[in-house]
Amino acid sequence: MSIASTGSRVTCALILATAMASCSGVGGIDTTNVSPISNDDTFAMLGYLWGGARSAITNKREPSDGTFNLPLSYQLPCTRGGQGAYQGTLSGTKAGGAGSGTLALTGTLTECRFDDRTTITTISASGFTVTGTIAIANDTYGAISIKMIASTVTVNGVTCPGGINVMLTGASPSAPPISTGTACGRTGAVPLP
Repeated sequence: MSIASTGSRVTCALILATAMASCSGVGGIDTTNVSPISNDDTFAMLGYLWGGARSAITNKREPSDGTFNLPLSYQLPCTRGGQGAYQGTLSGTKAGGAGSGTLALTGTLTECRFDDRTTITTISASGFTVTGTIAIANDTYGAISIKMIASTVTVNGVTCPGGINVMLTGASPSAPPISTGTACGRTGAVPLP
């Protein structure tokens, strides 16, 4: 075996290894960017923030026919300490059991601690908004298209790089949505609980 053929084999092996490494990772949260917030913590944070917004919406009965402007208010269950709350409105029109509403919520979380079965997660967020539309069909809440944005977020005392900027889409507020966008420097599409 000549040195030239050994060099070719090494070059081919390096090209193959590089190609395989660039193809790894399919779907879910992008792990190529290094973030100080883990995938699990990012997922728990998004699920908890959406859970609070969902409760603010679903605690109100769907509106009757006509123009509506429902005040929304919800205290987050920060079961291990801290504070969290949502305030806002769901306004729109409905006739014959169908229509749509525009959601406008703001949230404030200060060291809100919750137990996610195996770990305690602590979240603080300022400048947190939840906006978008909710369809009404057959006298029940229908499809959602909702944006969650927070400029300054910390998770377990660590700053979330880039904050949160995700779009939630789903069949209804009570159905599990798909979150697409960027959270804590991670980009991807993931189903939320």
